[in-house]
Amino acid sequence: MKKNFKIIGIIPFIAVIGFTLFACNKSGSSSNSRGSDSSKSSRGEGKSLNSPEALKEYLDSQLTNSPNNPIKVSMSINKLMIPKIKEVLTTTGKYVSLNLTGNALKEIPDNAFSECKTLVGIIIPNSVTRIETDAFSCCTSLTSITIPNSVTIIGVGAFFYCIELNNVTIPDSVTYLVGTSFLNCPKLTSVTFQGTITYLGNSHSAFLGDLDKKYSEGGIGTYTTTAPVNEDSKWTKQ
Repeated sequence: MKKNFKIIGIIPFIAVIGFTLFACNKSGSSSNSRGSDSSKSSRGEGKSLNSPEALKEYLDSQLTNSPNNPIKVSMSINKLMIPKIKEVLTTTGKYVSLNLTGNALKEIPDNAFSECKTLVGIIIPNSVTRIETDAFSCCTSLTSITIPNSVTIIGVGAFFYCIELNNVTIPDSVTYLVGTSFLNCPKLTSVTFQGTITYLGNSHSAFLGDLDKKYSEGGIGTYTTTAPVNEDSKWTKQ
């Protein structure tokens, strides 16, 4: 594999970490509580909803749940709806797995779902090309994320402090993975790289431990380590 990685300065590391940690801690811990819609079950394929208002009404009608039994929801949305959806997710107290496939979103904007502490999983539509700064930071119940093979850029702190995230696949479309993207994810023990990332990190790592270095040397493949992952963790290519 050609070693064409570049280390670039984007945002001072201390400022990014300090600001994001403040944002993560500011809102406190999550609750343990659990329209023109289809009749699909929330425990099966997922309810199909078309607006933040319908999402709130539906979640309010559901029983208290846990992260192990999230309410599955498919939504048809546009970018302007995202702030309201975030508000619903952060206030209803129900654990949700969100499927956004079928939408024409071009990006997941800055802070789009940050601090949605009851968001357990999300499937990103294959129209998205950019996951911006802090898009999913501090989603402390997020265990699964599907990144489509259309995303080219994953921004600063995009998945920072997603403390339950345990594995991720970086599709071969991604060429730009900015520092701190997956930092402070102590359960993230398996990362699969499907392609060559031209820009990995900035002046600091995208991942905890020595994964940035191991990938720059070993290239495409799956890398694993043991939990809890920290700055001293050693990664091994499988």
